[in-house]
Amino acid sequence: MPENRAKRVLPAGSEVAEKIESIYPELSDALRIFADFVLSEPMKVVQLSINDTVHASGVSVATANRFARRLGYDGYPQFRAEVVQAFEYVLAPVDRLRQHISAGSTVAERVTASFNEDMENMRDALANLDMTRVEALARAIVERDHVYALGFDNAGALASIFAHRLAVAGVHVQTIPGGGGRLTAARELARLPEGSIVMAIAFPRYIRDTVELAEVAALRGLTVVGITDTQSSPLAQIASWSIYLQARRTLGSTSDCAILAFLEALSVVIAALRPGADTASEEFADLGLPFILGKVSDKS
Repeated sequence: MPENRAKRVLPAGSEVAEKIESIYPELSDALRIFADFVLSEPMKVVQLSINDTVHASGVSVATANRFARRLGYDGYPQFRAEVVQAFEYVLAPVDRLRQHISAGSTVAERVTASFNEDMENMRDALANLDMTRVEALARAIVERDHVYALGFDNAGALASIFAHRLAVAGVHVQTIPGGGGRLTAARELARLPEGSIVMAIAFPRYIRDTVELAEVAALRGLTVVGITDTQSSPLAQIASWSIYLQARRTLGSTSDCAILAFLEALSVVIAALRPGADTASEEFADLGLPFILGKVSDKS
């Protein structure tokens, strides 16, 4: 049976990925085609000659060399060496453990494979996070104190959990209410105060409503932060800045564990930075305790 291996994308925190992000909006069509190829098929860049790489990507050798120079490298060989370095852990003699699911797998094997895949995503996310960027985001949220968590479908559930964590810390936060849709979100975005931060969550296969509403928010002058997978994501082209997380899933399009783990970690940082977060958390717990115990009041 053929090997079932999740495709490797260029690690978001690598030097090459960050350089591509900084120039991506200014690239010509041909250079953008090659940039998308590098981001989505970096192992081909690592394994193939320049001639085979340009053939696979559909551009010319001149375009590949021009792309390398636009990133600040002397030429294609130096650029390729940097991509190789980004995947040093992949090319090590002992590759990371992979679980492959076949038709004959047991329940235990499938559960183990799913856990291992999610843990791998979280390890990758942690290894590639730009902590300077994460800290800047946390401080911006604390300073501006008004956040809109934007997402639909699975991302909507993640946005709701993140909004709850921020609310407990005392941050003014909104998200799309249950039963609300694109129109509700658009109406709420139109009413957000100046300086609000819109946290938009979109992973393959990027939901159109999220991307288009993020664009509306950006046109309004709001700060859009994209939580997404690569620099070629449509959300990354709109956001003021983005946080990149790996969310690969062998069976299905996206794993939510690494995304949720990041949002939980970000909420912890925000709570630590925000003055009065501990008091807000205590007040929230005191208010909710009677409901948790199943009693609204002892009074008749």
